[in-house]
Amino acid sequence: MNIAIWGAGKFGQYIFSQLKANSDMQVCCFIDSKIQENGLCQGIEVVSPEVYMRHYDFKTDVVLVAFLDGITILKQLRNLGIKKFGFIHKRVYRLKLPLQHSLERDSNILWSDDEELKKPCLETLETNVVDYCNMNCKGCSHFSNLFPKGSGIPFEVFERDIKQLSKKIFVSQFNLLGGEVFLSDRLMDYIACLKKHMPKTKIELVSNGVLIPRQEKKIFECIRENEVIISITEYPPTSVVLAKIIDTLNQNHIMYYIRPLVETFGKNIDLSGINDPIKAMVSCRESTCQFLRDGKIYKCPFSALGNYYFSFFNIPQRSNEGYDIFDENRDWMFLAENIRKEPIALCQYCGREEQFAWEISNDPDKNEWLISN
Repeated sequence: MNIAIWGAGKFGQYIFSQLKANSDMQVCCFIDSKIQENGLCQGIEVVSPEVYMRHYDFKTDVVLVAFLDGITILKQLRNLGIKKFGFIHKRVYRLKLPLQHSLERDSNILWSDDEELKKPCLETLETNVVDYCNMNCKGCSHFSNLFPKGSGIPFEVFERDIKQLSKKIFVSQFNLLGGEVFLSDRLMDYIACLKKHMPKTKIELVSNGVLIPRQEKKIFECIRENEVIISITEYPPTSVVLAKIIDTLNQNHIMYYIRPLVETFGKNIDLSGINDPIKAMVSCRESTCQFLRDGKIYKCPFSALGNYYFSFFNIPQRSNEGYDIFDENRDWMFLAENIRKEPIALCQYCGREEQFAWEISNDPDKNEWLISN
C-alpha cells in the first residue's frame, strides 16, 4: 500500500516510524501546507498539497492525516479531490499507541467513507460534569472555586443535549471535566451516554488526579472498556500522590497521560471591554476549547460560565453568547467551520494575560480574575 502522510511534524514522523516497520506499507511523501518549497523529512520528500496532487495523488492509495486537530482540514481534503484518507486520532501520538497492522481495522483512524464524516465535524467539545472542585485553584478559568458543592448541569440535560448533537454533528473528541470530574457520582452514566449516541467519538477525562486512587473498581472497568483516556493536570497537591495515582492507573490498565506541573496560572479578564476581539482570540489559550452547556455550544468556557462570575461578584456585565443546538435554522456546517475562527463579542473583555503563582483560593476575590489596567 502506498501512503502519503499529511503532516511532517512530530506526529507525522511517529506515524512514519510505525509504517516503516510494516513491509506492506510504503510512504511515498509527506504533505505539509505550511512549507514554502519542497524538502525532506526522514529522507522522504515533503510537498505542498498542490504539488502532491500533481505528482503523487495518482500513485497513492491513501492519505493519512497525522497532526493535532487534523479533522479541521476535512473541507480542504475534499476540495482537493483526495478520495481516500484517514484521520489518525491524536491519542495515538500522545500515548505512542501502535497502529494496527490492518489500518482499516484500527479504531483510532476515521476513514473518509465513514458515516460520521458526512456530518459537519468538530475537533473537540467539552463540558463540566460538575462545576465544583476539590482543589479550588486561584483564578480557575471555570470559576470552580465560586460554585457550591454539588453544583452542575443535571445528567438528564446532558443526555438531552448529546442526543440532539448526535443527529447534527460529529465530535472527534469529547472532554469531560469540571471542577473535578471524579467528584461526579454519575460519571459512568456520562460515559455510557456518549458511547451510546456518539460511538466513534473519543472520550477524555480531564482531572487533577488526586481522587483517582480512591475510585471503585467499577469506575476503572467502565473507563477501560470504553477506551477512555484520563488526562491528568499535575498541580502541587497532585505531585504529592502522583506515584500512587500512576500505580492505580497501571494496575487497572487505564490509558493516561500527565501534563507538566502547573506552577503558574494566568488571568485575562478586562472589564473595560476595549480589547481588539481578533487579537484577543488569537492569543487566547482557550479559543479551541468549545464548550457545551445547557443546550448551547460556546466558543470557550468564559463565554459559557462568565455570567456566573459576573453575578457572583455583582458586576454589571452579562454575555449572551452561545449557539442554540435546538435552533431549527442552525447552520451546522457554518458553526463547525467558523466557531474557532471567528471572535465573539465577549472577546473584547479578554486582555493580555497576566501570570501569577499557583495557589489555592477558598475565599476568592473578584480581582483574582481581573488584569490591571
